[in-house]
Amino acid sequence: MPIEKNTPRYIKISQDICGKILNGEYPEGTLLKGRSVLGAQYGVSPETVRKALNILEKEGVVSAKRGVGVFVDSVLHAKDFSEKWKAATQIKNKYANVLKLIADTREVQDKLMNAIDDMKDSFTYQTTEAITFSTAEIPQGSWINGKTIGEVYFWNYTEATIVAVVDSSNTTKQSVGPDYVLHSGDKLIFVGKDNLTFDRVLSFLTYGVLSQDE
Repeated sequence: MPIEKNTPRYIKISQDICGKILNGEYPEGTLLKGRSVLGAQYGVSPETVRKALNILEKEGVVSAKRGVGVFVDSVLHAKDFSEKWKAATQIKNKYANVLKLIADTREVQDKLMNAIDDMKDSFTYQTTEAITFSTAEIPQGSWINGKTIGEVYFWNYTEATIVAVVDSSNTTKQSVGPDYVLHSGDKLIFVGKDNLTFDRVLSFLTYGVLSQDE
């Protein structure tokens, strides 16, 4: 049974006792040691042991007989208790994973925006022309699928600079170079110097280089 570091001691003890019941160390009918003995064994106070046993008693795992002690009452209930904590731990871990993904996404977005701002500042100092940032997705079946940025001469034909690429798994790749391989479904974040940049990029991704007759 997984036990998390931040779990209260009395819960850890209840889980440990439950685990010993499940592995046969404490069969049904076993009289558990007194609170003081268990407290010394786990390095806690008798009150902490009492809280642990109370949890198990409420779950029907053990039963207390006044003047006698605490007995192991049900292996089946011990299994149910174990599964309940396992499910709770899985949910907690999934929730923590979602929070981490959200934090990672925000971090990537912040880095991307900083990169865009930096790129925008660079262009501002180099030219007085308007700068346009756009996003275009490489369509399915595109001729560009599987080719590198340098191989297709992206800038030469579009006059657009790719700032970042968001792939099909929503992973953002920044400062991609000419050897970066493009795939259908990738979203290209690029910068251009005029309002026709987006149209040029979209046409390039869809049709490639059009001849003068087309």
